[in-house]
Amino acid sequence: RASSSSPSREMFRPAAALSVLFCTALLLTCVTCRLVRFSYLGCYKDNPSTRDLNGLSGVSKIGGFSVHHPSGSVSLSMMSHELCSGICSIGSFPYFAVQYRDECYCGHSFGSHGLASEADCSMDCLGNAMQKCGGPARNSVFSLSYPVSDNNTYTVVKQSSPPVTSGATSVWPVAAQSVEDCLLRCSARADCRAAVFSRQELACRLLEFVYPPGHLSGPEWTLFVRG
Repeated sequence: RASSSSPSREMFRPAAALSVLFCTALLLTCVTCRLVRFSYLGCYKDNPSTRDLNGLSGVSKIGGFSVHHPSGSVSLSMMSHELCSGICSIGSFPYFAVQYRDECYCGHSFGSHGLASEADCSMDCLGNAMQKCGGPARNSVFSLSYPVSDNNTYTVVKQSSPPVTSGATSVWPVAAQSVEDCLLRCSARADCRAAVFSRQELACRLLEFVYPPGHLSGPEWTLFVRG
């Protein structure tokens, strides 16, 4: 284990080439202001009963914005492609969609209801009239990529003021005797996006969503965000 000269950063380098970046004062900047790129994928059908992009299901707040339910969307009068991509990047989602001028959806997959005509996604975004933000029950879908992401790098996140409030998160308990062991198990799963570890209980929980539910956010749990 090696420490840099700066007291606010600490690097973990276990035998399996995992690395952990520790951020303190600039925590929220480290987590929410990520370098992201997005690419347009097409116009796709949606269904209010079974949303195509449902990654925010169970999440009540993300990046300071309220999530509306049952739609699982963030609705803002300043909606644009850039704003929606920034919101969804907080959760490390691979896809986002804009719909009906002001709605933003995040997800791990898309296309469950099929492709739609491009003419169906012709509504101007409320926050940028030069951009198209879907239509009624139609999503303008984009892919998100994180150029500086490394699946074997983890950022330690202080949980006193997380940018996401979530009550429904897929959690997988695994046996782990150390932080390194816990993170190695997360790296072994493509669907693991974060992990929490308790030194007191020697307990590890792998997370499908970047931020944990309330019962895993106490002071005894340390959150490690992947990538």
